[in-house]
Amino acid sequence: MVGKIPRETLQEKVYESIKDSIVKNELMPGDVLSIDALAEDLGVSPTPVREALAKLSAQGLVKNARNKKARVAPVTREDVLEIYEVRKLLEPYATVMAAKEIESDPKLRAEMEKLRGVALDIQGAVEAGSLDSKHYEKNLEVDLGLEEMIEMALADTLLNKILNQVSNHSLRIRSFTEASSNKNAPEIVMTNNEEHLKIIDSMLEPDFERAREAVRTHLENAESRTLEALEEAT
Repeated sequence: MVGKIPRETLQEKVYESIKDSIVKNELMPGDVLSIDALAEDLGVSPTPVREALAKLSAQGLVKNARNKKARVAPVTREDVLEIYEVRKLLEPYATVMAAKEIESDPKLRAEMEKLRGVALDIQGAVEAGSLDSKHYEKNLEVDLGLEEMIEMALADTLLNKILNQVSNHSLRIRSFTEASSNKNAPEIVMTNNEEHLKIIDSMLEPDFERAREAVRTHLENAESRTLEALEEAT
């Protein structure tokens, strides 16, 4: 259920609220999106909801069938393949560009060093056989933190804006597939963390070619895990 929002930031807040509910799978693939029901949930008139659904439809997160109500777009194997193909084209390059910015910006480098410290803490727990719930949370922290570091380094660029839109689809797919898979299995946490550390270390060194290859390897492995999880979920 989406929550009520302040009226003073109406159009953008309506869009962000519905988008977040879709991306986080609070509104699941295939769910009917009633304009009147959403307007009531959000405490707004139908107009900004209608505008938000049109924008989400243009982004591929909502499907509008002729003479039928809008629905949350499904998650299919083709969606996963397409999203990861785009990510494999964009993210290795984006990581190299971010690494160049981090190399010349002490504040960005300090933040990346902090993120590396979290990843090393997870690695220590894996080696000691003492993984617990806090380390699973830290694994997600490193994953999202790495995305945030790249976003911060790229700042207000066209590449960053494109990556943000791709990220919406990627997060929705990840949320959907992880809901039915054992995402906290120690071997998955260990593999993810090893891949994250290789990316972080290559960005800090910096070794641009190694960073590019580390990101591509991580995405190829993540694609395989996601496709396997999708089969379990459907």
